[in-house]
Amino acid sequence: MSKTCCSEAEGGVVRANMGLRLPDKELAILKDIGAGMAAVSIEELLLVLSGIKTDEGVRFYQKKIDLIFDRFLGKCAGKNLTFQSKPPLYLHQEVAGFLFEYLWTSKPRRFGENFLLTQVIDAQLNSGLHHSVGTCVGLTSLYSVLGLRAGLRLTLLVNSDHLLSRLRVGERTIDIDHTDPQGFDCKNCQDFLEWPLSMLAASVLNSRGLENEMNGKFIAAKSDYEKAILFNPKYANAFNNRGNMKAWEGDIEGAIADYSEAIRINPDFCEAYCNRGMANQKAGRYDEARMDYNAAMRLNSNYSDARKCLQLLVDSGASGCKNGLITSSPLFPLED
Repeated sequence: MSKTCCSEAEGGVVRANMGLRLPDKELAILKDIGAGMAAVSIEELLLVLSGIKTDEGVRFYQKKIDLIFDRFLGKCAGKNLTFQSKPPLYLHQEVAGFLFEYLWTSKPRRFGENFLLTQVIDAQLNSGLHHSVGTCVGLTSLYSVLGLRAGLRLTLLVNSDHLLSRLRVGERTIDIDHTDPQGFDCKNCQDFLEWPLSMLAASVLNSRGLENEMNGKFIAAKSDYEKAILFNPKYANAFNNRGNMKAWEGDIEGAIADYSEAIRINPDFCEAYCNRGMANQKAGRYDEARMDYNAAMRLNSNYSDARKCLQLLVDSGASGCKNGLITSSPLFPLED
């Protein structure tokens, strides 16, 4: 992964042609964002990616966000923490911390399976105290749209399997893990890359692709991964996942190219090494497969799939495969 080349304006605004927000025009919106046409808020963009296809639908969910934000402001008043649309800089950490606390207090079992903004909005407004809200993508999306309304300066922290918020207060940074009730000002985020907040869109598209893939909708999944790459050409996860779809289609060379790009972007991406190793093995490049498996195992010695894949390679008597360690996400079926 890497920082994106897409621009983001102050206040969470990205660029798009709003006249194209019609059914089946999602791809056109993403292209226009990259081209920098007209302004659309991150809030609106995430709602469109949730499946909202009309201005009326966007306004309907924005009113729901209004309700959540008004409830938060009411709690702020109860703590004598009052501010206008943009609090002074010295209050940003306090406002951000109280927003985090408010969301966890209102729904103390927040972690769940929702990742679309509409889903997490509805879950947040559910009357059940212990109703789950969403994944790291969904929780970060909700916090971000509320934080932008509160005037906070937020970015994303991303690695291969997690997503956090970063609050910037002058030269200070405060990292926020929304899946942990103690996650405000969390530490040990050195392996995360920082992205503009607009890159939430790519994370949502990648999550949607994973859901489609899990449900056997491989063509839709590949389309989602391609949209994620279109929006963020430095998104290693999306390249790896699109590689899986190409392998499923039988395009082994195309899969290897995508895995290689994921590794180029993120040299510590052990899953991509594993998947490339399996693709190389499928193509009969046994030495390359062995090297990929070993590289993955060096990155994560506990990755048991790799060991199993290499053992299968060794047992097959493939040329050059006598010893080694591997790791992999099982792209091709493995026998027990």
